[in-house]
Amino acid sequence: MTTRYKLALLATILAGAIIGGCTSNAGVFNPQGAGAALSPGSSTVYKQIELLSRPAVKEVFELFESHNKTNRAEPYADPVLQGQIKSFTLNFRSKQNADTLQAILYPNVMKADLSQDVTTASYLGYETGGATGSKWGGRALDDDIVGISLNAIFGNTLSALGLIPDDKKEAPCLALDNVSYDKSNTKTFPYIQAPL
Repeated sequence: MTTRYKLALLATILAGAIIGGCTSNAGVFNPQGAGAALSPGSSTVYKQIELLSRPAVKEVFELFESHNKTNRAEPYADPVLQGQIKSFTLNFRSKQNADTLQAILYPNVMKADLSQDVTTASYLGYETGGATGSKWGGRALDDDIVGISLNAIFGNTLSALGLIPDDKKEAPCLALDNVSYDKSNTKTFPYIQAPL
């Protein structure tokens, strides 16, 4: 794998993460779909600009031309992403790996089990039964979301967690984003250090 290819992949992932945060109604989900009122009689209309609960998932699996369609789709009825997770993964990983990734990464929503200890969030924790750190799920401020996603897709995360046997088809050069994070968070808003 060339350095140019790795840099292009990283640039694509980072661009998607940055663009995905640009919405005036961030965090508001309307299960009736993009452009529908939030509730009967409500004057507030939900405008879904980017569906990006899990950074790196759409950027890795979806063709760029599919992004507009899936951005406007209801996450539990996405006509594209679910199939593309499996078809993309089958190009270089085992069927069991592809099926497991599809089950974990679709739908593209952040899941949390509110009956669990809310002080221990862990990205993909709900989907993996706590294998990534806690069953609460969600996403901790210092979770390396892109790194975790890339390692699940291209690395040995799923087999290391005991979810599936190792298919020995890892692509180590793609399993890391090589972006460091010093985790020097604060106890006051905005909780993270200034951008570099």
